Amino acid sequence: MSGFLQFSAAPRGALAIAAAASALLLAGAHAFEHFGGLAPCALCLDQREAHWTGLGVALAGLALGLFFKARRVTAAAAGALALVYLVSAGLAFYHTGVEYKFWPGPATCSGAGPVAIDPSALDDVLSGAAPVVTCAEAAWRLFGVSMAGYNLLVSAALFALCALAAAHAFSDARDAARPRALRM
Repeated sequence: MSGFLQFSAAPRGALAIAAAASALLLAGAHAFEHFGGLAPCALCLDQREAHWTGLGVALAGLALGLFFKARRVTAAAAGALALVYLVSAGLAFYHTGVEYKFWPGPATCSGAGPVAIDPSALDDVLSGAAPVVTCAEAAWRLFGVSMAGYNLLVSAALFALCALAAAHAFSDARDAARPRALRM
């Protein structure tokens, strides 16, 4: 196995890659918002929450794995991360479908119903200072793929990476627990 594949197949490597990927995605999203002027919609913010959760789980798994020096901890964290990124991919899939008009989005951000506005921000909305962001329109696309679409691709890849690392680690642990006479 090549060096990178061997590193990423280990739970510790998967956790490090997941932490770096989530941190980069969050930094990119915030850069698009603060420097590019692209305000996030409600579904975009939900997807960010998934990556904040993934970053926290990955860093906690790395720290606890180093502290306890137990492969099971990093394997469990990789399994938990796989679930986090599965949810993230699901959120991104839903948002992408809303953007491409495959299904309706939530009434609060897709223009399909009444929009809930904070009364304290009503003056800003009426004056045009605070944009009303719709989930049904992609704010930015590259090669026809929106930010939600790229998040879907990255989240699905991180799900696969973490799930494979966890499965590999649990398989190794199971094999190590078997008596030598039963190993093949």
